[in-house]
Amino acid sequence: MVDSTDNPIDIEDPFARRLVDKYLQRRREDIDMLMLAAQSADFETVRITGHNLYGSGAAYGLEEISTIGAHLESAAEAADVSTITRLIGELRQFLINLRVR
Repeated sequence: MVDSTDNPIDIEDPFARRLVDKYLQRRREDIDMLMLAAQSADFETVRITGHNLYGSGAAYGLEEISTIGAHLESAAEAADVSTITRLIGELRQFLINLRVR
């Protein structure tokens, strides 16, 4: 359904648009928390957050968030800080490029 400024999410219903906006704002807040967790080797926080992203992204039509979440969960289980950091960057870039109208 979406993945960049070239393919924005079109939401006509104002209530649904507010829900998606709030969801995306929480995901932006997740980025800082994930970076802190990765820096302090808090793999449980990364794993839980990844699991939650995996479960919630598709519900909002954002499969990319679900995919990143699944990979974050796996990387946390493997204690792979390099992959976690890369995935956080991918999530950040996805959210920067995403447009809701």
